[in-house]
Amino acid sequence: MAKWGQGDPRWIVEEREDGTNVNNWHWTERDATIWSKGKLRELLVGIAMENEAGRCEISELKQVEGEASCNSRKGKLIFFYEWNIKLAWKGTVKESGAKHKGLIEIPSLSEENEINDTEVNVSKKKGDGEILKDLMRTTGTAKVREALGEYLKALKTGKGGSPCEPQGPLLFTQVTLYTGLDFPSQPPETSLTAEQVVV
Repeated sequence: MAKWGQGDPRWIVEEREDGTNVNNWHWTERDATIWSKGKLRELLVGIAMENEAGRCEISELKQVEGEASCNSRKGKLIFFYEWNIKLAWKGTVKESGAKHKGLIEIPSLSEENEINDTEVNVSKKKGDGEILKDLMRTTGTAKVREALGEYLKALKTGKGGSPCEPQGPLLFTQVTLYTGLDFPSQPPETSLTAEQVVV
């Protein structure tokens, strides 16, 4: 092995301008807020539930406030998200045909709480229709939490177009061996990628 400063001149080690954070290995951050708003709307609006008493459906995403992002730290993904969500629901009582409306509020969907512990509040506008509110509070709440779980799965796995698709960047220093008279004056303009490495 050559001593420090006595390396073989046939070896060229490429100087990389992005050497302080090659391949985003040390850190990188991606904003998933816009994607998340669209995904939450896709998963939540249209959820329907029905029993012998009536039928209800989430009809509108009235409000979604907050943000989501993913951070990579030395190859490990860390997710941050915090949402305040309001949904509108409507339903029909089967026996009477009466129609009723109400709201679903999710005040804090965040990485600090498990999905099953996420608060889901169901309310109804004045009047009869408690039977529909009960349907929303039981079956509706379970379906909403299931949809939120699907959102988090998509966020963390990169499925459904999430900008947080896991990546496994590898850190390489390009080394090229030249022999004979083909020694160039400048290093070649190439770099190795994980896909090009064959062990």
